[in-house]
Amino acid sequence: MQPGDTNSARASASVAAAAGAQADAYLRVLGVSKDFGDYRALDDVSLEIRKGEIFALLGASGCGKSTLLRVLAGFETPTEGRMVLDGQPLDALPPHRRPVNLMFQSYALFPHMTVAENVGYGLKVSGVRKPEIRERSHAILELVGLADYGA
Repeated sequence: MQPGDTNSARASASVAAAAGAQADAYLRVLGVSKDFGDYRALDDVSLEIRKGEIFALLGASGCGKSTLLRVLAGFETPTEGRMVLDGQPLDALPPHRRPVNLMFQSYALFPHMTVAENVGYGLKVSGVRKPEIRERSHAILELVGLADYGA
């Protein structure tokens, strides 16, 4: 979110809450701000994501996308606000106890692994069985038009 976009974000959050999304929300980010000294990287960010929903976080370089992800993962502490995942507060959980994953952008995340193995990596470390990993990875690759890279 770029500076100055907070009004539209607040309006969107209000519309979503009015539509009943709050009851269905799996992840709730509530008024999260993050300051680094005099610089405010996040300014009163609120959003809700429903379970099973695919969510994309888009914006220009430097607008706070990575900061928001780092706050969700527990690598940064928000200056203000709170986060709730499946009805449980995330704020007090250390990063290794949060059921949140973060992959940094790179041209080759794990160059020794196939595309499908990279996609399924989070499931593998979560203890999901191989047949389910293959099925879910294939479904995601198909969804984004990359099924040919699933081998």
